Amino acid sequence: MFTSKSLSSFASCLVLFSLSAGIHRQTSAQDGFPGDRLKELAPPNFAIGGVMGGYDTESLNTPVLDLARSEFNAVTAKAFMPFGPWTDPNQPIDTSGLTQNVAWAVQNGMQVHAHVLVYPTENVRLPWFQNLPNEEVEQVLQQYTSTMAGSVSGGVWVWDVVNEVIGDNGDVMDADGLRIGLGAGENFVPYKEYAAMGPDYISKAFQWAHEADPNALLILNEYSAETVNDKSDRLLALCKRLRDQGVPIDGVGFQNHWLDLRYEPNYDSIRENFQRFANEGFQVFITECDVAAVHTQDPAGNPPSQEQLQRQARVFSNLLQIALEQPACKSFLMWDYTDETSWLQDTDFTLTLADRRPGYSDTVVPPGTSMFATPIAGGDGVVPISPKLAYLEMQAALLNRPFDTYRVTSGWDWQTSYLARFGQPNSEGQFVPGTGVYAERLDDQSETWSSLKWELERIDASAYRIRNLWGDGADYLTRQAAPSDDPDQILPGGTVGMQTPNEAWTSQQWFFIPAGNGGFRLVNGWAPEDGALTREAQGQNSDGDYVPGPEVRLHPPEDWSSQVWYFNRIGQ
Repeated sequence: MFTSKSLSSFASCLVLFSLSAGIHRQTSAQDGFPGDRLKELAPPNFAIGGVMGGYDTESLNTPVLDLARSEFNAVTAKAFMPFGPWTDPNQPIDTSGLTQNVAWAVQNGMQVHAHVLVYPTENVRLPWFQNLPNEEVEQVLQQYTSTMAGSVSGGVWVWDVVNEVIGDNGDVMDADGLRIGLGAGENFVPYKEYAAMGPDYISKAFQWAHEADPNALLILNEYSAETVNDKSDRLLALCKRLRDQGVPIDGVGFQNHWLDLRYEPNYDSIRENFQRFANEGFQVFITECDVAAVHTQDPAGNPPSQEQLQRQARVFSNLLQIALEQPACKSFLMWDYTDETSWLQDTDFTLTLADRRPGYSDTVVPPGTSMFATPIAGGDGVVPISPKLAYLEMQAALLNRPFDTYRVTSGWDWQTSYLARFGQPNSEGQFVPGTGVYAERLDDQSETWSSLKWELERIDASAYRIRNLWGDGADYLTRQAAPSDDPDQILPGGTVGMQTPNEAWTSQQWFFIPAGNGGFRLVNGWAPEDGALTREAQGQNSDGDYVPGPEVRLHPPEDWSSQVWYFNRIGQ
C-alpha cells in the first residue's frame, strides 16, 4: 500500500541504503579529515559534491571516488557528444558510461547532476556532426538528447540541458545575445545547432529532455554570469522568454570558475543576482566551482603560499555561505574537488581571463599552468589526498550556519500533505498552538501560517530535532509514549505530538535516511524499527485505492511514498 510512484524502475532496481547505514555513522575512508563529513553537515535537500570525472569512468573503485562516497551527497556525471557516447554516427549511442556512473551514485545514496545534453562549444569538435546537412541536425540532436536522458530516466536529479549559450566578450552573437559560433573573424566556427535551427534548438532540447526524463529538473548552465552584469541580464531574459513559451525550464546553473588572482568575487553582486533569479521563480545551482590559488609553471616546486591558500579558502567559504543563505539555491558542486584531477592542474590549453574593468587588460594563462584550484590536495595516486584550508573553511561554514527553516511534505499527494501543527481556540476564541500534528494543504492562506514552518536543529550526523515555529515552548516533534497502566513502564507509541525540548530524549531525535529523488525517511531515535513518520490513509475509494488522510503516525519503514518526506528550504 502507498507504494512510491516517484521512484522510477531505474532507481528502484538499484541497491537501497539500509536503515542501519543511515542511522549509524560510518567512518570516513580518508585519513586526516577532521570532524564530520561535508554531507553530514549539509542541510537536508542541499547537494554538495563534485564531478566524477570523464564520461567513461574506467574504474568506480578509486581513492578519489572513495573520497566522494565519504564526503558528498551528490556528484556530477559528465557525458557529452564528443567524449565517447557517439563518435561514429553509423554506430549506436553508447550510454554505458553514463548509466554505470549514475548507478554507482544512486547505489551510494548520492543525487546525480548530469552534464550535458547539448553543448555547442564542444560539438564543434565532432567532425561528422559539423558536416551534417542542416536539415538533418534536428533529428540528430533529438536522438542524442532522448537517448541519453532516457537511458537514466528516474536516476538523475538535475540535467544540464544546454550549456554555455550566452555570448561573452568578443563573441559573435544574435540580437538576444546568444552565441552563434565559436571564435571571431577568420577563426569563427558557426554552431551547427544555431545554423540549422536558430535559437529554437534550446527550447526543443528542453522539450526532448522532459519527455525522456519527466522527473528530472532541467536547467541552463552558464559561466561568467554569477554577478549582476550584461551576461546575466541576457541569461535571465532568456530563461523568462523560454518559460513564457511553455518550455519546462526549472532553473539556472552558475558555474563559478574563479580563476583570476587579481581580485575576489563581488559577493554582494552574486547575492543580488541569485535573488533576482529566485524572485522570478527559478531554482539556482552552483555547478562547477573551482578557485585558483596560484598560477604556476612549476607545480612540483612552487605550490601556493599560505597567503594564497587563505585567499582561496575565503572564496570557497564565502561562496558556500551565499548558497546556504539563498533558499532557491539547491547545490554547491565543484569541478573538480582534488587538485591533481582538476582540469586546471598542469593545463594543456591557453586560458584567457577576461577583465571587464575599465583600463585593465585580459590575463592570458599559458599551457602547463597549475592552479591548485580545489579544496583538497592530491588525487593522482602520487600526492596523498588531504584537506586544504579551503576544505576546513567550507566545513566551518556548514557547521556554523544558522538553523534552516522548511516546509515539509510527504510524497503521497504532496499538495495536501504539508506537515503542520494543530491549533485550538482559547477562552477568547483565538487560535493557539496545540499538541497535535497533521497533514495540511498548502494554499495562499496556509502559506502564511507559521504552523507549517519547521526549523531543523542539528544534533549529529544525519540527526536533527524538529521544531515548529508556531511556538509556545512545547514546540518539538516528539514520539509519544504508548498508553500504559504501569507508570514505571514507558514504551514507545505510534503517535507524534509537540513537547518541550529535552536533550536526553531519543524520542525527539529524528534520523534522515535518503529515500531517492531528494526525499528522506524520518526515523525516530526511540525504537527506530517501527518509528518511520508516515501519512495515514483514511479508507479506500470505489476503485479500492487507499486515500490519503490528515493523520500522521509512526510505522515500520516501508517502500511507501507516505513515508518519504521532502524539505523545501524557505530561509535561515
